[in-house]
Amino acid sequence: MIGIWKKLNLTQKFGLAAGGVMTAGTLVIGTWVSNEIKTGVTLNAATNAALFMETYVAPLAGELADKDYISIGPVLALDEAFSTPAVDERILAVRIWKPDGTVVYANDLEVMGEKFDPSQGLLEAAEGKVFSEYFARGEITEVDGTTVDVPVMEIYSPIRLPWSDEIVAVLEFYEDATSVAATLAAARNRSWLMVGASMLVMTMALLGIVHSGSILIERQRRDLQRGAKRNAELARRVERASGRSAELAEQHLRRVSADLHDGPAQLISLAALRIGGLPLARNDQKTKREVADISGALGEAMREIRDICHGLSLPEIENQSLEEITADVTNSHAARTATRVDLDVEDIGVQLQPHEKICIYRFFQEGLNNAFRHGKGKGQRVEIRRLDEKRVRFVVFNDYENGEISGDFKAGTKQEDAKKSGMEYGGIGLLGLGERVQALGGEFSFDCSVGEGARLQMILNIGSETDNGKKD
Repeated sequence: MIGIWKKLNLTQKFGLAAGGVMTAGTLVIGTWVSNEIKTGVTLNAATNAALFMETYVAPLAGELADKDYISIGPVLALDEAFSTPAVDERILAVRIWKPDGTVVYANDLEVMGEKFDPSQGLLEAAEGKVFSEYFARGEITEVDGTTVDVPVMEIYSPIRLPWSDEIVAVLEFYEDATSVAATLAAARNRSWLMVGASMLVMTMALLGIVHSGSILIERQRRDLQRGAKRNAELARRVERASGRSAELAEQHLRRVSADLHDGPAQLISLAALRIGGLPLARNDQKTKREVADISGALGEAMREIRDICHGLSLPEIENQSLEEITADVTNSHAARTATRVDLDVEDIGVQLQPHEKICIYRFFQEGLNNAFRHGKGKGQRVEIRRLDEKRVRFVVFNDYENGEISGDFKAGTKQEDAKKSGMEYGGIGLLGLGERVQALGGEFSFDCSVGEGARLQMILNIGSETDNGKKD
């Protein structure tokens, strides 16, 4: 049931909810209106019937002001009045009560003079009110020994002295309520029809408003989805552009490295050879020393140019796997610095793009260089972990003791603190690396503290979808 409800749109949900609420409201209001109509109609009919009967009874019951019975003359007159066609067709049974519960007149002669406990209707009529109760067909089957098969109204009406408000007796009579039943049925049907129609109109009006709002919400949702797709596509294009830019930058650095190696490096090497081959006098020690100094300077310049070329130029990593790239950069670092690098690499099972390989290589290269420069190469460790279907985490760890931190790295340094102090994560290398990672849509962070060491972390979205739906 809950699953079906979730599949419905806003209009359908409102229609079901409003339908239930309006149906319950219709039943409650319709029942209340029907009861009010029944009360009003029966009271009005009872009042009219009581006035009709009072015209016959009041003149003949005046002696009840002084006596507890009606004499034979008024009794015969009442018998004659109640046997007329106008009364006999409407009235099923008649009793006249004293307010204390004594029957002073009845169709059934056996109960005349008897005293009973006053009923609710008798008590209310004795206080001057007209009391009535409606019984539908079948609810009363016998009145004073006479079988009836019609709707019945039981009415109690006060009897007052002529030209006075003094109540001397109470008239109880049972009236054929066939006409009242027809009036009630017609009024009840009209009230139910009106209430139902009103509720239906209100429901349809509200449903129309909600439906128009639902259409607007759905249209805006589709627009937002299209906008989100366009934004995601633009983000992917930016990431691909950043990746291609990184590839072009690496190609440019490779060309610079080649130019340095083929140009200034060759010229310096030639100059060193020529200076070394100059003929010098055997006793010209001063010139020999100057030639040796120049040769040493040229050799140092040559080594520095080669180091620069080595740093600018990446190895051929386009066709290497992640494990091969990681092994290449760590082995190169270990051989160059004579330190140990532990590997904890998880197979992520995704084909990497060239710009991703370049970013990973530079990340490990810069992280291990900093680990050696600032942490003396202690506890160097490289870790690769897949976080979920798209994200992969790369981390470089190193340990150090208090007092072994050099340069801009201080104990407790965080990435945010480094920014505030102008450290830019400890150097231009990390700053450029962080910008490169963020340009590819990744996350970059650096933390270090005494006791826990340094932690350089990068999280990349590996294998994002391209325009044609293939994996990058």
